[in-house]
Amino acid sequence: MNKNKNKWLSLLFDYGLLFVLILIILIVSLLSKEFMTVDNMTNILRQSAVIGIMAIGVTVVILAGHIDLSIGSTVSLAGVIVMSFVNNYSMDWTGMILAILAGGLVGLVNGLIIAVINGRTCDSFIITFGMQTAVAAVALIYSGGKYMSGTGGGVHSLLGKGYLPIFFFLFFAVVLFLVMRYTPFGRTVYFMGANTKAAKMSGVNIKFYTTMLFVIAGIMASTASVILSSRVNAASPTSGKGYELDAIAAVVVGGTSLTGGKGGIFKTVLGVVIIGVLGNALNVMNVTTYPQMIIRGFIIIIAVVLDVSGNKLKNSGVN
Repeated sequence: MNKNKNKWLSLLFDYGLLFVLILIILIVSLLSKEFMTVDNMTNILRQSAVIGIMAIGVTVVILAGHIDLSIGSTVSLAGVIVMSFVNNYSMDWTGMILAILAGGLVGLVNGLIIAVINGRTCDSFIITFGMQTAVAAVALIYSGGKYMSGTGGGVHSLLGKGYLPIFFFLFFAVVLFLVMRYTPFGRTVYFMGANTKAAKMSGVNIKFYTTMLFVIAGIMASTASVILSSRVNAASPTSGKGYELDAIAAVVVGGTSLTGGKGGIFKTVLGVVIIGVLGNALNVMNVTTYPQMIIRGFIIIIAVVLDVSGNKLKNSGVN
């Protein structure tokens, strides 16, 4: 009897928030007949694709026991870079490549600094927070603080249309899922997140892996930005503000532990879908923007509390 109770507690801590959100979805479905339609579900996936691509990138960082708060500013910087080349020179491919490389560069700087100081979560939190501010300033300087409306008509303008954002999201999710599940790189990342000291004693090149993780997160953020700027046909030096919280929220709601070593890409995809459905549900219920932000903030807090409580339960050997 006690064993069954412990299993239920474990499920509650691991997936309790998802159960609550699914309940909300069922309630909204009863209130609105249009909510569970194919068109609306497709629209939710299309709207969630940008955050989804960011989220699967930052998942690999979180799995290793780190955090990356600079991805929102990376979205802003990459957006103004690609849009400036598209508008001023009609150089879509050059703009997209440079934008993605800019994201990789931000991740490289993050990773090198954190790797050199052998930082963990608290260090990566502060360092990427500082990088967030610096990159946001670079985006403002590069764009002159101006909003850029796209001229459209090129290759870049096609990436955000129709089902392509969903395709890109699922494509990157599948690729990173396979990498994290079936390659030595992925298994090493899990090992680092579960026990960094043991990984280091086993001969793992912690500095190399740490650097590569942040490069991946930066590239995924800038790739998301290219798709976002195409979808809205515009970019601004503040377009990615707050996106880092949405991406991290999707990761933790999906069940990936902020302490590292537990979770994965599939869970993040699930978290992205749940967050997207919840946002759409709030819109259906005519909840305005600021209360939605409050709700998302509480979702992050509740998810972290469940994660920490679940880890304590498991470490105590209750389950």
